[in-house]
Amino acid sequence: MKFLGLAICLGTLVGAAATVGIHLYFDVFHILFVLGGAIGFLVMKNKTENHLQNFGQGAVYFGWLGIVLGLIAITGTPSFIWGDVEKMGPALALTMQTVLYGYTLKLVTIALTED
Repeated sequence: MKFLGLAICLGTLVGAAATVGIHLYFDVFHILFVLGGAIGFLVMKNKTENHLQNFGQGAVYFGWLGIVLGLIAITGTPSFIWGDVEKMGPALALTMQTVLYGYTLKLVTIALTED
C-alpha cells in the first residue's frame, strides 16, 4: 500500500507539473544541491538504523536552505532583478525548486522505510 500511495503522490506532482510544462521543474544543479546536502546530513547523523529517514530529513533541510540561498542571491544583486518582471519570475521559480526536490525525496524515503 505504501508504494501505491507513493505512486499517487508522485503522479499528482507530475500531473500538476505537466499542466504548465514539465521542463520548468527540472534543474540538475538544484537536484545535485539537495542530493549532496541529504547525503551530507546522512553521514553527519551517522545512525545506521535510520539511513533512509536521515536522508529524507536532510533532503528537506537542504531544500529549505536552497530557497534561502536563492532568495539571498536574488535580493543581493542590486541591478539584476528589481523592476524586471521577466527575470524575477524564472529566478523565483529556480529558487523554489529545491523545496520541491527535498519534499519529493522525503516522500520516497517515507515509502521505502519500514514502520
